[in-house]
Amino acid sequence: MKPIMIQGTSTNAGKTTLVAGLCRMFANRGLRVAPFKAQNMALNSYVTEHDEEIGRSTAVQAVAARQTPTVHMNPILLKPKSDGVSQVIIHGKVYADVSASDYFKAEDVRSVKLAALRESIGHLKNNYDLIIAEGAGSCAEPNLREYDVVNMAAAHLLNADVYIAADIDKGGVFADMLGTLRVIELTEKKDLALIRGFIINKFRGDTRLLHPAIHFAERETGLPIIGVVPYLDLNLEEEDRVRVQECENPEVEIAVVHLPRISNANDFDPLMHEPRVRVSYVKRPEDLGEPDAIILPGTKNTIEDLLHLRSNGMEKRLLEMAGRVPLIGICGGFEMLGNHLLDEGRVESTRGSTRGLGLLNFDIHFLAEKTVTRRNYTPTPSNPLRAAGPVSGYEIHHGAIRNNRCQPLYDHSHGQDGAIHPKRSIWGTFIHDLFRNPHITRSFVNKLRASKGLPLLTAPTVDYSRQREASYDLLAEVLENTLTLP
Repeated sequence: MKPIMIQGTSTNAGKTTLVAGLCRMFANRGLRVAPFKAQNMALNSYVTEHDEEIGRSTAVQAVAARQTPTVHMNPILLKPKSDGVSQVIIHGKVYADVSASDYFKAEDVRSVKLAALRESIGHLKNNYDLIIAEGAGSCAEPNLREYDVVNMAAAHLLNADVYIAADIDKGGVFADMLGTLRVIELTEKKDLALIRGFIINKFRGDTRLLHPAIHFAERETGLPIIGVVPYLDLNLEEEDRVRVQECENPEVEIAVVHLPRISNANDFDPLMHEPRVRVSYVKRPEDLGEPDAIILPGTKNTIEDLLHLRSNGMEKRLLEMAGRVPLIGICGGFEMLGNHLLDEGRVESTRGSTRGLGLLNFDIHFLAEKTVTRRNYTPTPSNPLRAAGPVSGYEIHHGAIRNNRCQPLYDHSHGQDGAIHPKRSIWGTFIHDLFRNPHITRSFVNKLRASKGLPLLTAPTVDYSRQREASYDLLAEVLENTLTLP
């Protein structure tokens, strides 16, 4: 079956969600479906069963297709380290740190990218019945078309039928569609031959009111609008943004420090599903307030983000509150809690080494080789959440603990993980997806509740996989009923 590609008139048009829904829809028809995103720029990543790194959103789409995520579904992943430099990951492994100019313009880098795309497309075509691809941002960027590998260039490599999604919720959808086609025509006219139609996404209201505008757009573009997809409330992960939560009358307040280069922020989504728990992302020390717990999350650049906390006053505030309020570090946030962050090789940033927060008694050495692995972990006797039992998760980091004089949190097949303060409620771990272990989440929230004299939660823990499956099925049903596709 010919590949299908969803591109967008703009970023946040809903491409990721539409591809996930189409993956489930065609899987329900009995096809072996593979999602594909040639290049993803995101700090939310996923570790495959072969310890390779891909964009988290592509992994979500693979699960929607009832397939195991592989590197061929997202052959190129860019993880920004600073405003002008990204770590380039090709087929799940680090290729190099590359400037934006070199990434787009250097011929050797472009040759590597195209070779990776061709290999992955060949693999997917040989092993699946249907490829459903996702573009990135807007497909009508005249400054980027010459260097493109993710929108129309990928569509040509795939020989895909392209459908362009437009977000009606933000307004101006018909101007978006006509303007997109005009820019494509003026930039690379041959791309127009790939476009089969438009999808209006995130509509609220009576679709009958759109009929005159739809007829106008179809007449002026010569292309069909193949469906109007309603705005849906789904329990699916954000591609690369923090989730905004509404919680009335919270009984437990958890503050996550919003770092400039925050990564894998979806680690904390499960906490939002616990009753009367509000998770807030806080950028300024004056907004921290008096939460019941503080979390330092992962980051793509631990040293730069720590220096940011130092310069904006957040470090001082954290040191004042540490121990009085439980302070937890995850991955890069965990690294910040140590005495020294040693980076003589400039692996993490151009800043070199710096002192840490000094709240846990260890040092971090940044190594050229990156740890990327999935693991099972067994709690140690010193673990405050040991009653929750073993957990599973994954690690992505360059930092390695040295001179550790703290008790660890977990044992695993290759050693130990994490550290805890001997007297104060300060601990950290390299484990991502820790809170996707529902017994850990409940144990953590109940400890916070107990410290406030609140009754412990006894309702059943949340089944995240069931919630996710229900969202996939709802999305597939809606797309089956609203889109006119082969």
